[in-house]
Amino acid sequence: MIVDAHLHVWRAAPNYDAKTAPVTTAVSSTSDVPVELLLEYMDEYGVDRAALVQPMFPGEDNSYVADSAAANPERFTAVCIIDPRTPGTEDRLEYWVRERGCKGLRLRPRFKAEEAIFGSPATYPLWERIRALNVVVNVLANPEHLATTAALAGRYSDVPIIVDHMGHPDVNAGVDSPAFQALLDLAQFPQVFVKVTGHYYYSRQRYPYADCHDLFRALYDRFGPSRLIWGSDFPHVLFNTTYRRCLLLNQREFPFLSAANLELIMGENAAKLYW
Repeated sequence: MIVDAHLHVWRAAPNYDAKTAPVTTAVSSTSDVPVELLLEYMDEYGVDRAALVQPMFPGEDNSYVADSAAANPERFTAVCIIDPRTPGTEDRLEYWVRERGCKGLRLRPRFKAEEAIFGSPATYPLWERIRALNVVVNVLANPEHLATTAALAGRYSDVPIIVDHMGHPDVNAGVDSPAFQALLDLAQFPQVFVKVTGHYYYSRQRYPYADCHDLFRALYDRFGPSRLIWGSDFPHVLFNTTYRRCLLLNQREFPFLSAANLELIMGENAAKLYW
């Protein structure tokens, strides 16, 4: 079982104003990234399932990822976006989960617009609804948001939380830095997972991102293989390396991983969370 637990597909948004985007990405929102293209990569490389994470620019219109997952539920699940700053957040989440079948929610304190409300008591009703709906929370965070993540993990100990892209670590600061130690300290919460993904966002080197290897080993030592999760970051990965190289990174670079360890990281952990 191989599960690509972090990727994006979308329909083109020809009128999208990139100047107002919270961040820019390598692949333009004015181009289609269809689920059919993703399937070609998955089929070619033997990837069984995938979590379709809502991209930023459609906002709360999660229709494309939700419909794609609903049309092929054995292979896809959907992670939606809800703006936690606006009234009625809990009910909108319930709609996307109960009516449209989404299994996850992505919160994005890394975006300045959403940073201030992350962890605010005003969002506790949303977290209560997350708990009631058995939703998996994906957190797009910087190191400075990990203390709040820890507080939420302590308050909602039965809500699975996945930290995206290793929390965007400061590779220069290294494993012993307080910021990275804050990520490692999240291992005290058994429902917290880490996506070992998106290396090119923080590495100072090209593939195979050797300067991130000690970070991976530290995460492995603290969390164990049962709480680390692989994902490709398709389609952005195609502009930084290749899908296949990303798929083989852990197998090639970390000989201490047994076959059973690799099976957990490369698919079984995500399959248990979403399926």
